[in-house]
Amino acid sequence: MTELDPRWTEPYAATELGARYDALAAEAEAARLRFDRGFRTRLYTLDPGWISATELDDDFHSMRVALRIDAEGVITEAAGRMHRNPYETCPRALESLRALVGANIARPSAHVQLKERIPRTEGCLHVVDMLTVAFRAFRISKGHDIPNGYAGEVTRRELLNLMPNMRDSCLSFAVAGEES
Repeated sequence: MTELDPRWTEPYAATELGARYDALAAEAEAARLRFDRGFRTRLYTLDPGWISATELDDDFHSMRVALRIDAEGVITEAAGRMHRNPYETCPRALESLRALVGANIARPSAHVQLKERIPRTEGCLHVVDMLTVAFRAFRISKGHDIPNGYAGEVTRRELLNLMPNMRDSCLSFAVAGEES
C-alpha cells in the first residue's frame, strides 16, 4: 500500500439521500423564498498568470472582486466594487483588498493569509467569503492541467501529487495509513 491509497475504495450510491433531496427541493420551491445568495467565480488564463473574478449577490449585497495572479500563484493586483450594500461604510472595506498583494494563493492553507492580511475590523465578512471561494477555485482549476480532468483513480492520485494539500481534505482525497 502506498501513501496515496484511498481510504474509501467502494463507491456508495446515496440514492435515498438523492430522492430525499428532490422531495425537499420540491417542497421548498412551493414555499415562499425567504433569502437568496449566490457566489460565482470565473478564472481566466493570461500569458502568464490568471485573473479571478468573483461575484456575490444576495438580497442585501451585490459585490465583485477581481484578482490578478502571476504564474506562481501570487496576487499582484486586487480590486473590487460594491453595487449594493446595506451600510454607507461597506464600500470602504474594499480598501482592505490592497493588503492581498503578495499573498500566494497556490500554497496550502492560503486562506489563513486572509485573517493575517485583512483584519475583521478593516475588512468585510462577505468580501472574505468571496476571497475564500476565489482561492479554492484557483486551486481546483489545477485539475484542468491533468489530461483526463477529475475522472478516475489515476487522476485522483495525480491530483494528490500535484496538490499535496488536498490530502485528507474530503472523503475522495482521504488516504490510508497512519500519516493522514
